[in-house]
Amino acid sequence: MNKLHKIIVGLGILSLLLTASAWAQPAAPGDGKGMMRKGGMAIQYDPNNLETVQGELTQVQKSPGRSQGVHLHVKTDKETVIAILGPASFLEQQKMDFAVGDKVEVTGSRIKHPKNAIILAGEVKKGDQVVKLRDEKGMPLWRRSLKKR
Repeated sequence: MNKLHKIIVGLGILSLLLTASAWAQPAAPGDGKGMMRKGGMAIQYDPNNLETVQGELTQVQKSPGRSQGVHLHVKTDKETVIAILGPASFLEQQKMDFAVGDKVEVTGSRIKHPKNAIILAGEVKKGDQVVKLRDEKGMPLWRRSLKKR
């Protein structure tokens, strides 16, 4: 019985260790710290490194998934920038929609990407309408909006 008791205690300790290591995994991007994941790459909004681009929309995309993120392809004088805005549901609440040919101004944090010019948007303007997407620290405002539901 002593040997069986040791095996049971050993298995109990092993299961506790495995459970603890699973709980200790780092939080995934998109955990409310201004981070998100794009194509397997973690990207972070940097409120200390903002830039503004202006141009015409050449493409409007909604990414698949539960939150259906909105991505705008903005053709500027120098390049085409992919602006990652946020969930379509948040933009609908703000009464802002986009169509190819719209003129927009996007302010946000540029992401280093080997193939594309990408900006995580903090604010987007279309005509007289302005929608703020992130606070001054870079935290997504849609998280607050979705929690209120």
